[in-house]
Amino acid sequence: MKLNDIDINSIEKVLTIERKAKVFGLEAIKKFLNLIGNPEKKLKIIHVAGTNGKGSVCAMISSVLSEAGFKEGMFTSPHLMKVNERIRINDELISDEDFRRIADFIYETEKKNNVSLTFFETLTIMAFIYFNEKKADYAVMETGMGGRLDATNVSQPIISVITNIGLEHKDVLGNTIKEIANEKAGIIKPNTTVVTSAKGKALSVIENIAEKHNSKLVVAKKLSNINLRLKGEYQKENASTAFAVLKELGLNEDIILNGLKNAYWPGRFEFMDGNILLDCAHNPDGIKALVKSIKKLDYNNLIVVIGVMKDKDISSIEKKLEKLNPMVIATKASLSRSKEPEEIAKYFENIEIIPDLKKAIKYAVDKAEKNDLILITGSIYVVGEAYPFITKDLNKL
Repeated sequence: MKLNDIDINSIEKVLTIERKAKVFGLEAIKKFLNLIGNPEKKLKIIHVAGTNGKGSVCAMISSVLSEAGFKEGMFTSPHLMKVNERIRINDELISDEDFRRIADFIYETEKKNNVSLTFFETLTIMAFIYFNEKKADYAVMETGMGGRLDATNVSQPIISVITNIGLEHKDVLGNTIKEIANEKAGIIKPNTTVVTSAKGKALSVIENIAEKHNSKLVVAKKLSNINLRLKGEYQKENASTAFAVLKELGLNEDIILNGLKNAYWPGRFEFMDGNILLDCAHNPDGIKALVKSIKKLDYNNLIVVIGVMKDKDISSIEKKLEKLNPMVIATKASLSRSKEPEEIAKYFENIEIIPDLKKAIKYAVDKAEKNDLILITGSIYVVGEAYPFITKDLNKL
């Protein structure tokens, strides 16, 4: 199912649930899951944490499992256009009917038992229920943020995966790589397997925690010659991580390589309409990887349409982007968490301020000459709002 075929106006109810818990922890979700018979314990879970690349790694693992003939469930966040994207079986999104039915069951159970769940906890439980209903052979579960206290961290996975570690969500996860790595490595359970592409201090933390839990640690080896539908140099590292996970599951190498080749994850170094490039990079490490990939492209001038969330390190992001000498258009997604374009503009020299995202994209398109590249980035929410506009409405303006 393609994203631009989705009805984006359904399932509004869940989106109104409180996003943050008053107390950050697992008590509420554990209590609720216990009330409904702990569906998470009946699943073979591949649990994926990390700073960047989590969604791509999940999509790659799921693609290969599907290629191998398994029924696989995938739970990811956030979504680009519709909340249903977060829960799928063999790349088929959960239907509106199933979404509403399971959501209503959760609401009723909350009321009867005086339990209050957050938005993410609700969706995590929905995934557990749905994957059980569909008798999924495997469930690939992406953490929302962190790991140790993330709502997904309530079960015993067969494999724990940590992609990489960077400085993000410092207000919640810690101010250093070691502190953040400790939170991410909180998904490691006793006597299991851990696969990671982390390096340096982060890898040392993961090694220590894996050893403490008597868990096998596999450090993914980078695959250089690999054929991927997903473009961008950084996807090679993600593919290497997925490859290591799938080898641990005992899958045939030819099946793995074919599944990786077919994996698709929208909005990640994805070209639209010829010269428009979408990428969900939203932190300094993500932008650094994006810049590395763009340097390999052949274009004349670069126009960057960027919008970020309030908690992002725009100063570090600017330092990475300035290496490309772009013209920048500061904009924002229609979210209260969006940083105002005027704040973004303080960090760039060659910049225009166009708060309306659609107008910003249209301005970039009108400004671009032949062989110029337009990059839309800074936030998954910006890319998500840009996606349907570019595919459906841009040519109408």
